[in-house]
Amino acid sequence: MDQSLYKDVSKNMRRTGMLLFRDAFLEALQGERRMCVVHAAHAAEILLKARVAQEHFLLIFSRLPKSDPNKDALTLAALLENGRTFSYEELPDQLWATTGIRIERLNQYREFGRLRNQIIHFSTANAKELNLLTLRYSLEVLDPLVESFWGRSVIDFIENDPFIYLPAERLENLIRQSGCAIDERLRRILGENSREAWESMQAYFKELREHDESLPSEYWEAAEEAKQYEDPLADENYSAQLKAHENWKVLLDSF
Repeated sequence: MDQSLYKDVSKNMRRTGMLLFRDAFLEALQGERRMCVVHAAHAAEILLKARVAQEHFLLIFSRLPKSDPNKDALTLAALLENGRTFSYEELPDQLWATTGIRIERLNQYREFGRLRNQIIHFSTANAKELNLLTLRYSLEVLDPLVESFWGRSVIDFIENDPFIYLPAERLENLIRQSGCAIDERLRRILGENSREAWESMQAYFKELREHDESLPSEYWEAAEEAKQYEDPLADENYSAQLKAHENWKVLLDSF
């Protein structure tokens, strides 16, 4: 097979997988549930294949096309049409066989794959807090693997994307609010500046709460009364949004 046909496959898979991993991580941080599981598991599958393909492109295939006497070489088109790549479930063994790398939290990896399958096939899962499970899977299983592969973290793909505005203190706050522990590895990636910025943000919010609590009840009564004179169009826009959400729910319920 002409090596020029697949020399960039591993690199392209690595880039695609990291962008999908970033999106899944952000979805989980924002509280989205079912699809963040699907996207995170899909990202893991692509990234593990990318690492195997780094050894040799053909190693990601569990089944290759049969030889064709009319063709001198195996083509990429034939691989894409008739080849079969290793599945999510099979990839840990192939990763170890080709690179010597073991997935330390293998049970967590496999359990997350089962959740993904439940969502894909039945649109439901026998677990709660799927966004939290996705964050833990991301930070405890997938991100450490990615960093061991290529020296990069999903955090790098969030902090360095010019189209994503998520300051370090907000990112750290979202991770903390999710209940995920910031261990030594994650602290190294986030940096001490992130911790200091987060602590400053918490101090600022504390001052705001203390200020609000110090205000007399007359202030809050006047503020409540002032709401009666707010722009009526704002209420109309809000009502329109509520109506749109109701219509959407009716449509889903009727489907």
